[in-house]
Amino acid sequence: MLGDLPADWKKYHSDNLAKIDPAIRDRAVEFLRNFFTEEVKQLIREAEKDNPQTWWAAYHSFWGMGVRNTLRKNGFSEKELCVENLDDCYIGLVELAVL
Repeated sequence: MLGDLPADWKKYHSDNLAKIDPAIRDRAVEFLRNFFTEEVKQLIREAEKDNPQTWWAAYHSFWGMGVRNTLRKNGFSEKELCVENLDDCYIGLVELAVL
């Protein structure tokens, strides 16, 4: 899985987040800030600090897909965010929400 990722995952996310209308992006980030508990936010911060490029990879198959689907169910789908795939931007949204 990790072999197919861009070398600089952070830049890849920044580039994808920059394509989202700022007002919609900010609403999605605010939604996630309210969705995550303080404990979950702290765990994400610690994981990101330990491994900034791929902290999320071990969690994608279940937790990440759940976050992605929660975004979709709450008005932040690919259509609303004007992206091809939430997988390309949900991690960046999570990081903005907790860091």
